[in-house]
Amino acid sequence: MKTSITTASDRGYLPAACCQLKSVVDHLPPGSQVDLNLVCCDVDEAELEAARKFFAARQMTVRIFASKEVEEAIRPINTRWPRAAYLRLYFDRIFGPEVERLIYFDADTRIMTSLAPLLSLDLKGKIAGAVHDFVYYLTGNIRRRRKDLFLAEDAPYLQSGVMVFDWPRVLSKGVLDRARQFLVDHPESCQEAPDQDALNVALEDKWLPLDPRWNLHETYLEFGGALKPKLEHYTSTKPWSKRRPPRWRDAADWYRSELADTVWAGFIPEQSAIDRLNARLDLFKFRYNPKIRDALAAHAPFVLDAMHVARERNDEEELPWAPRNGKDVEDMAMALLAEAKGERAEIRPPEAVLDGYGSGSPIGLSGFHTRAKAPRSSGAAYSR
Repeated sequence: MKTSITTASDRGYLPAACCQLKSVVDHLPPGSQVDLNLVCCDVDEAELEAARKFFAARQMTVRIFASKEVEEAIRPINTRWPRAAYLRLYFDRIFGPEVERLIYFDADTRIMTSLAPLLSLDLKGKIAGAVHDFVYYLTGNIRRRRKDLFLAEDAPYLQSGVMVFDWPRVLSKGVLDRARQFLVDHPESCQEAPDQDALNVALEDKWLPLDPRWNLHETYLEFGGALKPKLEHYTSTKPWSKRRPPRWRDAADWYRSELADTVWAGFIPEQSAIDRLNARLDLFKFRYNPKIRDALAAHAPFVLDAMHVARERNDEEELPWAPRNGKDVEDMAMALLAEAKGERAEIRPPEAVLDGYGSGSPIGLSGFHTRAKAPRSSGAAYSR
């Protein structure tokens, strides 16, 4: 089987993308016949040369694609995301049907274990494999995403940062054509994560849930943490940010070591005491601001009135991204792990595994924390 492993980047993420591919090489099984690819946009020749030197110094064979045709074809739907975020939607203009399996990793990911399971993964007739973006389930934001994207009411939602594709079928089924067209037809529905939203539409009922350890990010690690990541995904605060959380200290040291002999040696800034304090405050606010608001709504709603904050949340607006508690996070992760292993039926809707599902206020809305918890439901069989 001809397998290609690919990441994508612009100039801002280029050092991280080079390190990502180094982490791939470090975890390939001996004798693996794999093509490595870096797809770029908005980079200049000097930056491309720096990437070539990085790979050459480590005896890595990496094909670099910097197609002006693809770059000019990308039409971002908002200013929040750069063109590089859309690159994977144009891979059909770069890779042909001679590629049998295409494995994609976001530039801000780091492989932590052998890639053998992904190289030999049985997709069981599905076009792609991906990990659930289970933060949507934990926070209640999944209801709004399903509505905006015209997905089924119990549909799962994939996280597009790690994907395994049956590439000939992706091409023959026009998956990326459909994803791009959805962005053209419904830009207002895809403002949060354009490429990911479009892929969820194009792959509805066509993707296989993977072991969640192949795409664990800081929300899980900060609230749960029992599972050891096979891949770390720095989805929010990066190891190369001054406000990186304490948990990313080892990751920051790894990037600094990998880039020490390159033009990007300063990519990882030092953290001052103030930076470390701000990082801890960021986490505190993320975790507890929603709880403070709920407490005010329950016991001092006049304070919210004075702040012009609605007393009740609703499904028409973005809900807080902090899960209710660590138990929810661990319950969800363990359920999805069992699903991926085939130890339980596929879960539909995935949020049915959480305490209180189907009783009281829906997850994420004000008042839920005051309701009695109902027995956990296993959910229906599952067919983002």
